Amino acid sequence: MEENSQKYSKMLIPSILSISILTIMAPTAVSPAMAAIKEAFPDISETTAKLVLTLPTLVMIPVGLTSAKMTAKIDKKKLLLTGMSLFLVFGVLGGFATSFSKLLLMRVLFGIGLGIMTPLSTSLIFDFAPEPERRSKLLGIQGASNQTGGLIFMSLSGYLAAMSWRYSFYVYAFVILSIVLTILFLPKMPPKPVKNVNAKPKKMSKKVIILAFFACMVFACYFIINTDLAIFMAKDNLGDAEKCGYALSIMRIPAILAGIMLAKIMKRLKDFTMPVSMAIMALGYLMIAFAHSFAMVMAGCLVVGLGGGFALPPISLYLPRIVTPRQRTFAIAVIMSVAQLGQFISPLYTSLFVSDDNPEATRIRFIVAAITSVVMGIAVWLFSNTLPKKPLTDEE
Repeated sequence: MEENSQKYSKMLIPSILSISILTIMAPTAVSPAMAAIKEAFPDISETTAKLVLTLPTLVMIPVGLTSAKMTAKIDKKKLLLTGMSLFLVFGVLGGFATSFSKLLLMRVLFGIGLGIMTPLSTSLIFDFAPEPERRSKLLGIQGASNQTGGLIFMSLSGYLAAMSWRYSFYVYAFVILSIVLTILFLPKMPPKPVKNVNAKPKKMSKKVIILAFFACMVFACYFIINTDLAIFMAKDNLGDAEKCGYALSIMRIPAILAGIMLAKIMKRLKDFTMPVSMAIMALGYLMIAFAHSFAMVMAGCLVVGLGGGFALPPISLYLPRIVTPRQRTFAIAVIMSVAQLGQFISPLYTSLFVSDDNPEATRIRFIVAAITSVVMGIAVWLFSNTLPKKPLTDEE
């Protein structure tokens, strides 16, 4: 890939990044409509209602792992287009569901498409940017693209949800642009031939599982704001769906800037990047937990966005220090798939500490998110000290 990189279109990287805009934030894109969805289906509990946001991430785990393995037999481009087609059809159809069970079915099928897309979007960066410095820069930009997707989706979804919760699902039609870019600019990527079919594949380090757990918990902390903010604001009369969408979209701005600056941030902080970023995220959650005005909620969202902006991308950057280049596509799938589980367990995790019946439940959940963020930041830093400083090679 490195030798022929000049022959690819200048639109190749933007095409890959357009997929990133869709992936990480996609399950929670309709979060501004959560209060309205709960109202439309009054017989379900708050935790059950949140399945609309979290169920797709649960489906993504086995699908993402299967998708990574399928790249050994199927062209990556064909897989991507299949995933994006499912994303488009069932993402939009969620807005036409006539019952909550049908809505969840649409979200499951939507999750299959998203599960195919997510690990491939990151592995493509490793494919087309083998140089560590450029890869770090692109992963930071990918993180910024993820947050840009959140900015677009959340603001538009909040505006549409103010008219009807059904309209918020129309934001998934944005994938049409990525489908066109992928068809036009992403080259065919057939499976690489195996040089020695009799050679036994090297075992993957168990540290990948540890890193996947950390990724899961970091995502769980970050996405608590997506699952709980709309309900929190509605309960405390701090704003409607449109204001919630505005808050969730504005918080992406510092996250975008942090992603763009990631390479420079990591150059200075190195392995301290995670504890610093998670501490910033914790501060933002505490600000929201004790907020009694929309202005304070907004301030807290901005701080959470800043911390999350340079907490999420570095997770993938630990991989070259754990696995060899030939193991990376599957390792990325493991990390990304398990990380998405964080979105699913997010409301379940906080429910371990507080009941929905507690009148201060949402505020306590934000405090739980703050404490967990600090603990995870320290844990990742301690873990990073056990890793070699340089990337592994296929000979190791």
